[in-house]
Amino acid sequence: MPDASASGADASSASARNRQHNQGNQERKCTIEQKRAVLRIRSCKPTAFYEILEIQKTCTDAEVKKAYRKQSLLTHPDKNGHEHADEAFKMVSRAFSILGDKEKRDKFDRFGTDPDSRFQSQPQQNPFAGGFASRAAGGGGGQGMWEEDISPEEMFARFFGGGGPFGGGGGFDGGPQFVFNFGGGPGVRVHQFGGARPRARPRNPGQPEETSLFSTIMGLLPILLLFIFPLLSSMFSGGTTQSSTPSMVFDHPHPPLYTLERTMPTFGSKYYLNPQEVQSFTPSKLHTLDKKAEVILIQQLRLKCEDEIAHRDKLREAAQGWFYQNPEKMEVANSFDMPACRRMKNLPGV
Repeated sequence: MPDASASGADASSASARNRQHNQGNQERKCTIEQKRAVLRIRSCKPTAFYEILEIQKTCTDAEVKKAYRKQSLLTHPDKNGHEHADEAFKMVSRAFSILGDKEKRDKFDRFGTDPDSRFQSQPQQNPFAGGFASRAAGGGGGQGMWEEDISPEEMFARFFGGGGPFGGGGGFDGGPQFVFNFGGGPGVRVHQFGGARPRARPRNPGQPEETSLFSTIMGLLPILLLFIFPLLSSMFSGGTTQSSTPSMVFDHPHPPLYTLERTMPTFGSKYYLNPQEVQSFTPSKLHTLDKKAEVILIQQLRLKCEDEIAHRDKLREAAQGWFYQNPEKMEVANSFDMPACRRMKNLPGV
């Protein structure tokens, strides 16, 4: 007959080991590749999104998704035991939230700043708005799949189809479901079938937002600046209708009207005026007009650059296709010449 005290000791030891395992006291480990990925990502700047995902600026949307899948699997804290894996994983998720959205990627490529920064002129928006869309089966209309303030873990779970590759429950409430991705076009197209809609974060249900008088005045301020102030200035200007800025052309003269050559003080570029329109201008007023010409040139180049970017994106979308990518069309899209964007980028001080 076995010793009762020995059996009790064995049971107590097994129970202690079981509690230790359940409490997560087991040793956390990481491979050399996982450690190298964490150290590389944390050495990048927070807004170096292309470097974080290890991709080129000319990469396609499919390559962005592929890079995110690789880096998130390497840095996910459930599989990577490095002490800074969580920080690296958040940086990877942040990079994908920008580069995976067409509008935010275009803004980042043009200005090099974080499109979601609070110091930008536009209000913060959902980092997945526009680039990610879903349609519930039979839902009758599109609904945003990604809710506001989504965490990196939630984005990871939804990107990999609910529970992610490491097991655990999905990010949605109730019911079987599956998610699959189609390449093609800007952004990521995610279609969800089955299951309930994602849980939205509570935002004081049943209580409408109050609109203060100050916010109302701030909303009307652009209208005041655009219409009322110019009207008042015209009323007190004695009724003069002559434009303060004469017409001008850039780079080359257009005879017989635009033949008077002037030089911009900062850019050094040439522009041409109609001599009859500026015959009464003083030297000081002409110098002010030279600076004004630089502002007008930048405005024209920016509009042309936006058209060039839109045309290049259409070429890339046509080359991407729904099921496979056309290499010849993609080469044409990537090599599309954008002279206005190139010139604006080379202007000093822009």
